[in-house]
Amino acid sequence: MPAADFVLEISGGTGGQYAVTVSSPAGEGAASVALEPDAIGARLADLQRAVLASSVTPRAAALGLERPVRDVGERLFRTVFDARLRGLYLASRQRAAERDQALRVVLRIRAPELAALPWELLHDEDLGGYVCLRQPLVRYVDLPEPLAPLRSEPPLKVLGMTSLPRSRAPLGAESERAALAVALRPLTERGLVDLDWVGGQTADDLSRRLLRGCHILHFIGHGAYDPQRREGMITLADADGHEHHLHASALASLLSVARPRPQLVILNSCQSGMGNAEDLFSSTAAVLVRTVPAVVAMQFAVTDKAATRFAASFYQALAGGRTVDEAVRVGRIALVVDKDDSLEWATPVLYLRGGDARLFDMPELTAEAGPAVPQPSPQPEPSASSGIPPRPSWDPAPGATSGGPGAYGRPGGPGTPGAAGPPGPGVTSRVLNARQWVHALAAHPDGRRLATGSRNRIRVWDALTGNRIWEQTVGGWLSSVFAAAFSPGGRRLVTGGADNTVRIWAASDGEELLRLRHDHVVFGVAFSPDGFRVASASADRTVRLWDSTGGDPMLRITHDQVVTDVAFSPEGARLASACADRSVHVWSLGGDALLRLRHDHPVKAVGFSPDGGQLATAGDDGCVRVWDAGSGHQRLLVRHGAAVKDVAFSPDGRWLATGSADRTAGLWSAADGGRALRVQHHDTVFCVAFGPDGTWLASGSEDKTVKLTPVPEGYR
Repeated sequence: MPAADFVLEISGGTGGQYAVTVSSPAGEGAASVALEPDAIGARLADLQRAVLASSVTPRAAALGLERPVRDVGERLFRTVFDARLRGLYLASRQRAAERDQALRVVLRIRAPELAALPWELLHDEDLGGYVCLRQPLVRYVDLPEPLAPLRSEPPLKVLGMTSLPRSRAPLGAESERAALAVALRPLTERGLVDLDWVGGQTADDLSRRLLRGCHILHFIGHGAYDPQRREGMITLADADGHEHHLHASALASLLSVARPRPQLVILNSCQSGMGNAEDLFSSTAAVLVRTVPAVVAMQFAVTDKAATRFAASFYQALAGGRTVDEAVRVGRIALVVDKDDSLEWATPVLYLRGGDARLFDMPELTAEAGPAVPQPSPQPEPSASSGIPPRPSWDPAPGATSGGPGAYGRPGGPGTPGAAGPPGPGVTSRVLNARQWVHALAAHPDGRRLATGSRNRIRVWDALTGNRIWEQTVGGWLSSVFAAAFSPGGRRLVTGGADNTVRIWAASDGEELLRLRHDHVVFGVAFSPDGFRVASASADRTVRLWDSTGGDPMLRITHDQVVTDVAFSPEGARLASACADRSVHVWSLGGDALLRLRHDHPVKAVGFSPDGGQLATAGDDGCVRVWDAGSGHQRLLVRHGAAVKDVAFSPDGRWLATGSADRTAGLWSAADGGRALRVQHHDTVFCVAFGPDGTWLASGSEDKTVKLTPVPEGYR
């Protein structure tokens, strides 16, 4: 049975108060709690000494060592779980048990100063003791682009590396290597897993071997935390056998060259899970999870025996078909069974990039090695009438600056709070507080309505007042809506998202009219100009064409890698698709390849000009390129300071709008690439959309806002 998720989100506040929200099988809840991270953090060194000492001390002494560890765990639990949230946790466990489901505790720690705390110690005596020994516990890292399970043929490639510089204390590397070989032997003997080792201890040795790729990287060695760089690191050797510290960001870059790229990294090294109180991504594991979907690391120093025991049980669980989160719990329990008064079970930490703990798409491995790995199931969501945040506020916002004639920014006028209408010329941006990351935007043809896609929500807003007209939940807590588009007549809205579906809604009230299924995340959707067809782009490596009224499939085009966006040409005879294979493809509606255009990195967005003569593309190389849509000749190149997430032509074709990871949205001349406007956000801008008359630009961001910015009169 699929697992059920008890999602605990903790966000920063003021005056030591933190906002705690829960989404669970038993419902939703919220609380405001007072936490003292500095006081708990000051005890981390004592906790580490107690954990290590418990592995070698006699039972009576070990029981005394547990007291401060349990005190911290009980303090964290009592503080975060008030009576209502504790009740939700108990009810969720009971409901999961009734359905024969596992309950997974998912931590979404939004406040950096809390990320370094030992949440794996959460403890409540009445509810069975330490939470992570009863249920899988995951530190979920919120990232906007989930990775598709790696599609590959057996064998599963496990790459091990040991690095023991002469100046460091010796580790039991050989025993762990032997334990790893024993754990994987049932699969290696059947040709389903290939265990190999890096033939050296240096960064160059690792780099050369990674060029041949692997599915799992298992590192055995030392690790540490660099307080000056505020970053974790692993310790390799240099050519002379001396220490060479490789920081987490450099290791992540090294992993990115692997083909296939690792889906799982195991760091059996001391303090590879330790971070600092100012940066959520400071630990080695949290940095690496930006590059790979899952990382298992150690938040305290770990003994050789415990590292060996944990690794053996963890891989045995994976070989038996368990998910990576459940395999970590199995490894913890193995440490308890080995010495039931040891506290080293608290050392492993699992960071997960997405909700799906199924890391590999290998049917042969699943069929022969054990049962299919379950995927998390959608959880009950509140209705639009319950638990919904109050109406968003329309606020004037600085940060939009003009790059030439027609500059604006004077206060007052129709853009002041409470005034009706979208922002007009001569005023700054106005802000819609969406309260969630905004992944998708679509402007209605009437110019009054605006659709936004966020985590498990599609919303339609009144662009004149900022009031929400309707909203619908989509899938479970992790099911973000990544794409949205209104039909040409404005009667319907199509969306695509992380629940692997394309949905068509009534634009007036949000009634779901049609649901279409892909095999993985849907990143792009578009209506044809006549409204009779819908195109969708997916991480399952396909573009699909559907009948928009009955849902019948009309065309399926397979790509080599994840497809991130799709667009119809204005005359409706061509289809453009953006792909992670660093290219844009143009197709006939019969599926014939007409054109292929190249970027230097994966392409994220594509759009035709209103006359169909040009094609704009944007990608991770930070470039926006404009091409002749017939010949493929590049006409224009503009650059952002980081990856470009979205691109759109203005209705008259004179301007390009862009959204970028450099935290800005831009307005550029489609003729010469001059930048006319720069809209500043606080985080990545995922999406942009023009109003239907071209007088305003909407930009949606990771900072949980939509900014509506007028296009200056001099540029219309």
